[in-house]
Amino acid sequence: MANKVDLYTTWGKVWSCGGGGQCGTCIVDVKSGADILTERTGAEKKKLSGKPESFRLACQTLVGDGENSGAVTIATKP
Repeated sequence: MANKVDLYTTWGKVWSCGGGGQCGTCIVDVKSGADILTERTGAEKKKLSGKPESFRLACQTLVGDGENSGAVTIATKP
């Protein structure tokens, strides 16, 4: 969001939970860099059940851990 990446479809903008991991409207497909992302949260496990492992909720996913950082490539609105 800080980089002004549009994560939401039209309806996603209306139904967005504001980052609580409850609505699932900020799904992204991680194309590269998954190794530097945090583990899936409980909310992600629930919302993304049955979806590919590369799918993440942008609101629940952090890049790096303070020591490790790098680039991540995502596809929005998969």
